[in-house]
Amino acid sequence: MQDDLPEGIWPPHEAFYIEGMLFCTTSAFRAAEEKRSAEHAPSASVWQENARIILDGVQTLALQAAALSRYLWPARTKKVHLLRAARLRSGLGISEDSCLSNRELRNALEHVDERLDEFCRTHVAGDILATYVGLLGEQHEVPSHLFRAYYTDIDVFEVLGERFEMAPILEEVEELHERLLAAARKGSRIPYQRIDQSPST
Repeated sequence: MQDDLPEGIWPPHEAFYIEGMLFCTTSAFRAAEEKRSAEHAPSASVWQENARIILDGVQTLALQAAALSRYLWPARTKKVHLLRAARLRSGLGISEDSCLSNRELRNALEHVDERLDEFCRTHVAGDILATYVGLLGEQHEVPSHLFRAYYTDIDVFEVLGERFEMAPILEEVEELHERLLAAARKGSRIPYQRIDQSPST
């Protein structure tokens, strides 16, 4: 049925997409708040104990941003998926240059197991660290190879050598969250803007 709709989503079904995306944004906020609380530990020793909470919070935010990205820019190119995504982007005011469209972040997280296989095959030398939380400048002169890291001074998350700025992602998620809440309050309906051209199959 959805294939026949130029709007991409049958109106009663919009509630499902709103609910699914709100789960992602709410989870992202919860992770960001846990991260902030852990960063404001009363002492350096407690802060070090909280390093995993900080890193987990950053990665959860990134994972939920990747999940939102799939709603808005689907990996599959079937017409039903493209129409749905176009409807969501249009109705929720998401531009094509949104940081949520970054497929590098999605691929880094969704295919991390395969990338880890390739990383481990290289037999890298130097310091091999599973996790790191701290200043970028605190790294040792000996080459460091990290599975995942968060650089607190520049708000950057790294996974297997790829780095991503987190501030723009959190800002975009916050804006999307407010729009989704507004849609939920208005009868779980996404604002209507006609899509002039339907994606091709």
